[in-house]
Amino acid sequence: MISAIEKRKLVYVLNRDSSGTPTIASPLEAHRSRTITFDTVGLDNGYDNPIFASLEFQYLDYDSLVLGGNVVGGKKEDEEDGMPQMEKQLAYYELDLGLNHVSRRWATTTHRTACCLAAVPGGADGPGGVL
Repeated sequence: MISAIEKRKLVYVLNRDSSGTPTIASPLEAHRSRTITFDTVGLDNGYDNPIFASLEFQYLDYDSLVLGGNVVGGKKEDEEDGMPQMEKQLAYYELDLGLNHVSRRWATTTHRTACCLAAVPGGADGPGGVL
């Protein structure tokens, strides 16, 4: 799986035809609105549906910041500057090959200073993952 940071998250499925030439299918969109993507990486998943990890920061729009009050979008305000405490997340997306659809499977909160991801290969030696 190949991944890159662009304005929108797109997934391209690479296949081989009968002569062995690689072909690229139409892109599938995996974008979320109001989300900044810092890094993305494909994970070793064997023969299961492909999974990629993405380091994301979802921000609020201006209207919810101004009209929100003490609790903005479910996030409590910071005591110092009155801005909401937003969290950077490590999100996992799965490409369902049967349905030809990309969906966000799960996400975990990471440290705010996290900036890049590294794929850890799996295989016969153990499970793969992401650092």
